Amino acid sequence: MPLFETISVDIDSLRPLVDKHWGVEIGDVIKMSQNHTYMAKNENGERVILRITPDPKKVRRDSTDLEVKFLEYLNDRKLPVCVPIKSKVTNEAMLVVDNNILCLFTYATGEPVVYTEWKWLAKEIVVGVGKWFGLLHKYSQEFSKQHPELVAKARHWKTLHDSILAEVVVDERDNATVGDAQHYGLIHGDVNPSNYFWDASLGMPSMFDWDQMQSCWLLYDLSAPIWGVYVLEKRGNNGEPVPSAVVENYTNWLLEGYEPTLGTTVDRDALKRMVGIRRELYLRFCTRAVTEMEDKTSPMAVFCQSMVDFFSNPNN
Repeated sequence: MPLFETISVDIDSLRPLVDKHWGVEIGDVIKMSQNHTYMAKNENGERVILRITPDPKKVRRDSTDLEVKFLEYLNDRKLPVCVPIKSKVTNEAMLVVDNNILCLFTYATGEPVVYTEWKWLAKEIVVGVGKWFGLLHKYSQEFSKQHPELVAKARHWKTLHDSILAEVVVDERDNATVGDAQHYGLIHGDVNPSNYFWDASLGMPSMFDWDQMQSCWLLYDLSAPIWGVYVLEKRGNNGEPVPSAVVENYTNWLLEGYEPTLGTTVDRDALKRMVGIRRELYLRFCTRAVTEMEDKTSPMAVFCQSMVDFFSNPNN
């Protein structure tokens, strides 16, 4: 299967159905890939997000059902997430229409993160992201104990992105912790500044885009933002240094929020190994992507090529 397979959606045929179930008017498309994401407005004029997942092979229904129920669980515990909105007709938050899965989500609280302003690298925000991670993993462990039948529906980390990590070598020390709820469980999988707003009133991010939710090591969750800082520290932004992109500082601040919240002490070596797996994800994904994408000028193609160039330096 191609990494960027996009299955078309007849959005006009779905408009009356979305209005019937949620009283929502569909607006502009935000993103169109494996999922189709639209801005929308409810009857009160408030912004909401509609996500449509084409699923002709019926392989995403179980994981989406898990996502919906887990987000409801997190929302009940006041963790800032974009919670699914239930249909007025079925009282369910997941609607299956033919080969499409429809979910409507609340809009994130706080303010969007402007990536190149670098405010997301400030200590206050990094500590807040660490606190959010700590609460997420605390609630993930609780949810897993209470709903093992649901967690069993989670996608395994090696199956994402057309199993791009299927052959990655895992350290024996990490293999030994698989199945240990203190180390391994349900994670977001893709926490980065493009997937959250910063809510200063809460001192935490409001997280969205749970499409890569998976069963994996908890520390692999933390590796996502750390890897982003690593790349910035090594190559800068468009050739320009980013002085605040310092992996050591970012990691220390992230754990300053994470460790006391979860009540744990992170094994720094294990965290580095997780960052290593994250590196493999980008290396393998981007290397394959540049061979598959026909439009070499698209933003994604340019990004993937830049990462391939980055990895061509043995010091990276």
